[in-house]
Amino acid sequence: MSPERLAELFEAVRALLLEAGYERFTFDAVAARARTSKATLYRHWGGSKADLVMAALTYQGPALPDYAAATSLDEVFAQMARDGASASDLRLGFMLLHAAATDPDLGTALRREIIAPIVDALAAGFEAAADRGEVVRDSPLFRRLAHLILADLAFSPLISGREENTASRQELFRTIVRPALTFTDHSND
Repeated sequence: MSPERLAELFEAVRALLLEAGYERFTFDAVAARARTSKATLYRHWGGSKADLVMAALTYQGPALPDYAAATSLDEVFAQMARDGASASDLRLGFMLLHAAATDPDLGTALRREIIAPIVDALAAGFEAAADRGEVVRDSPLFRRLAHLILADLAFSPLISGREENTASRQELFRTIVRPALTFTDHSND
């Protein structure tokens, strides 16, 4: 398929996911919406709904920020505060997290293709801050904080009833992430 045709197909996939949800998402519906044959879809994705969805989600996706190239942890936090997900991205994310609970193939693909690279990028930013001497190196903590940040960004709008914005993300960094990175356990002294 040409890049233009793939872009049309993947836009149809995303639209159908938002309209129908993962559980009611079918190759028949995609074929009709994208004006292609079901055989073409099966030829490219082998009948795997999870593979087709992941291809659509990762096709020409935004490049991950290079948090490790930042000159300070505050620069990382400022960049993360600016990089917000749209309301439709959040809705799609909620739907996919729910679907991943019942479709292990989708869960595995989400972790491998989307979640793990984001966690790795965040942890690399914290590792770089440790290299600069801004924080004490604690690699397990860095990875857990990356998980916490993703969970907060995903669920805070649902829990609080307010849309995430730059100010709420800055509050997360100021009240939770920064203190966790600067805490030193003196219990063994």
